Amino acid sequence: MAVYIEIKKSLVDYIKSNDLKIGDKLPTENDLAEILGVGRLTLREALKVLGEEGLFYTVHGIGTFLSNNFEQINDTIDINLGITEMISSAGYKPGVKMFEKKLVKSRKEITDALNIPENADVFVCKRIRTADNKPIVYSIDYFAPPLVADFLSKNDENISLYKFIEIDMGIKIGNSIAEVMPVNCSEDLAAKLEYKKGEPLLLIKQITYDKKGAPLFFTEEYFRPDRFKISLNRRRIKL
Repeated sequence: MAVYIEIKKSLVDYIKSNDLKIGDKLPTENDLAEILGVGRLTLREALKVLGEEGLFYTVHGIGTFLSNNFEQINDTIDINLGITEMISSAGYKPGVKMFEKKLVKSRKEITDALNIPENADVFVCKRIRTADNKPIVYSIDYFAPPLVADFLSKNDENISLYKFIEIDMGIKIGNSIAEVMPVNCSEDLAAKLEYKKGEPLLLIKQITYDKKGAPLFFTEEYFRPDRFKISLNRRRIKL
């Protein structure tokens, strides 16, 4: 996954530096692989995934063309990336405007997600996430008990939760179950995200599991739709 992120970031940088527009043709695979300094087969696999995100399309025998703009951060929901990875791979500098850690009483939704007793104390981390210093996401992460002690020792507000779990704790992240829904922007969220009260936001609720199926954390993420776009690859099956 790290290779895919680096190639996506390099492609975004190339597109922006060359001021490419929707419909513009990319260099050939051989030329583009040389420009980006990656292998042709690796580039081809990355372009396939990015095509599923709706960023490019390929016409056999003619070439690959840009099919989306890069003013918004594009991500596909069927690939499990953390917010830091999403922002970095889109060519922006990730950052944090607000960082808050505390214990709260778990409500039923969190209890069910993390398999913890109802009304138990649960550790939560709240952050306003930025891309090039502009707020784009308000994230709320509720931690399963085994993660809490290690996370409390971290004071870096820009910490990538995924890297912390996989590298610092040595836990392999598995699948995630996500729900996507529109919500109206409340007065509190409008202040946090520098957005208009009453305008639509995109809310993603997600449970992230380890490779053995144990829940690691439950997340609520409020995205500004003018700065972030989620794609979903819906595959056709034979009936």
